[in-house]
Amino acid sequence: MLSRPSECVALTNFFLQRKEIDPAKLVNSRQDFDHQEMTKRYRTREQSQAAWQIQALCQANEGLLLPADVSINRAIQLAKQYRQTDIEAASLMIKAKLALAQQEPAQAATLLADAGRQLTDKSPRHLQESLALLQASTLLHQHKSDEARLAFEQIRRQAQENNQPVQQAWANYLLADYYQRLQQDELALSHYIETLNLLGKRQQFYLKAMAAEQAANINADLGAGDQAIHYANMATSEFELLGNPSLLISSLLNLGRVTRTGSHDASLALVYFFNALDLAKTLADADHVAQLYLEIGHSYRVLQVYSEAQHYLSLARAGFERSQNMPRQIDTLLQLGQLYVAQEEHSLALTEFEQALALAKQLNDVPRLIECHRLLAQFFEYSDQPAQALAHHKAYHGYYAQASQLNRMLTQSLVQDSDQQLQQERELAGLQQNNQQIQQEKQHFATLAVSLSLVVPLLLYGWLRNQIRSRRLQQHNLELQHSLLLESRTGLPNWRQLMHRLPQEMAKSQLRSEQWYLNEAEAQPFNDKIYYLLLHVPFMVDLSERLGLMHATALQKELGTYLQGRIHPEARLYDLREGQFMYVISQRQVNSLQHTITSLERMFAEFPSPFRLDQRLAIGIIGHPFLPREPRALDDMRLGDILYLAMAAAHQLADQTGEKAWVELLAVDCQQAAFFHGDIRHCCIQAILKGLVKVNSSHKKQHIDWHALAPELVMPI
Repeated sequence: MLSRPSECVALTNFFLQRKEIDPAKLVNSRQDFDHQEMTKRYRTREQSQAAWQIQALCQANEGLLLPADVSINRAIQLAKQYRQTDIEAASLMIKAKLALAQQEPAQAATLLADAGRQLTDKSPRHLQESLALLQASTLLHQHKSDEARLAFEQIRRQAQENNQPVQQAWANYLLADYYQRLQQDELALSHYIETLNLLGKRQQFYLKAMAAEQAANINADLGAGDQAIHYANMATSEFELLGNPSLLISSLLNLGRVTRTGSHDASLALVYFFNALDLAKTLADADHVAQLYLEIGHSYRVLQVYSEAQHYLSLARAGFERSQNMPRQIDTLLQLGQLYVAQEEHSLALTEFEQALALAKQLNDVPRLIECHRLLAQFFEYSDQPAQALAHHKAYHGYYAQASQLNRMLTQSLVQDSDQQLQQERELAGLQQNNQQIQQEKQHFATLAVSLSLVVPLLLYGWLRNQIRSRRLQQHNLELQHSLLLESRTGLPNWRQLMHRLPQEMAKSQLRSEQWYLNEAEAQPFNDKIYYLLLHVPFMVDLSERLGLMHATALQKELGTYLQGRIHPEARLYDLREGQFMYVISQRQVNSLQHTITSLERMFAEFPSPFRLDQRLAIGIIGHPFLPREPRALDDMRLGDILYLAMAAAHQLADQTGEKAWVELLAVDCQQAAFFHGDIRHCCIQAILKGLVKVNSSHKKQHIDWHALAPELVMPI
């Protein structure tokens, strides 16, 4: 019902196509085969009513409130026809939920009163509990705040006494909604957090997600950025477990906003927005797509990437115009105006601000009128037009005062005496609890005092000893971690450090590639790769056998120190053992790849050594992203396979010529990610032979026998 409501509606429709069977005509239970066959073609009365109830809930979750009302009316009609009072009460409660969703609390109260008359002492307990919660919620919708609060408090106490944490959690959640209506954010926040604590690890994904999202929003309003991000992440995780993609998109939207405002990290917010955009495009959810374009444009404006900001804000504006969503059009126009101000295009900025103001006046949207006048006042101040700025400042303060007065009028009747009543009730409950605790403490106080006098010195000694030992272990752990990331022979970073950094480095490169690909105005090829050069140094393979352990160890230390002083300051060199080194450098630092290769060959050739060394390097080269238009098609392991294939080809050339050799593999600029599904080495060789992967080398590339480099299987894997 919550994850895939449309599929739920289809399933109930399919089930309701079966014929309804009369209970008097049911076959004898001993005829097992006939009974099983009959249940596949017919439905019972109880199943029919349950199917109509489920269909109504699924239609409501899909936003189809009128068809949902038709379905639940059918369930009520059948329950009355068959005189099944409990089922009729459950159906009436569902119809009351629909009435609340349509902002009709009076109708909901009437329906719940009818449902209460249908229930008896023998009715299932969960129906009575649900009825109590719905009646309290209806009181809240009718603005009977004090009655609603007392009802919620009573439900919460009963649930606590009966050890019903889920019922108590719902009461807490609705109480938090009550306090939010009173604008008592801190009380609301405490109830949302208490709701999450009560649910713990229970699989109540929807309630946990809603409570976490509300806690995130309140923390953001209170300026607690870290807490807001924590709860927004929790809400997204729960919505993901729930499985409803539309709710997950909304949660990712909220997480991105909270991240951008709470931690001022617009780059991380963009990651969340783009993830949500992929989901929204898959669902063809035009409304969410337009909202995401607005948030992405806002984030790029904060990051001062103005071309991207203008692109996405223009897309958002077009989307909101198509859907005639005027409030969001105003938000987009205000963002575009601020963008043009930052770009010093004042005439365009003024046009956007004035258009936003006209739309806000048309809607009489006071909060957006306040924002329009605030931005226009700032604009005219910067433009040295004090008269215009003063006019907008006056309008800004006028609308602000109007909103404040309206807010006070709406909340005055709700807030009156609520603080005093709440304080009295909490003090009474606290006094009762303190009385019980004092009685227990009197019995144990003497024993506890004697025990503490004996235990405290031991605890203090143990704490000091553990502190010293913990600091020593932490220092040792840091040293060990540092040593694990360095090759002991040369002192260069080793394969562990490479594998620790490679996924993060690839992720950043993938993001840059995706931004390049999404920029439709970008005509030039992708030029922000990271080059990975895999070097095979022959003299390092059998150094200990040829020179002896002492000379080999000294030579390797000298080589590590020498290489660290010779490499490009923006490059990194890793010692992978067995004579293999990985050289990593950004394309932005490479004027010519041939010049970089020559520098590496010269660097090893000029290494001063009293011994004769074989310095014929074999180098395999690739760039990442290997497929710029599909950067996520290859992970670090598959990319490593392609790099080793390039070095194997370089080895082949070196063996043929007796000279140093290098081979670069470069994918042509087209979308061929599907061609690389399967064994990556075979796929890459086939891509080379078909011309999808270009080969550059130090010698004639026609001399490379690619078939010889394919692995031969002795037995099937």
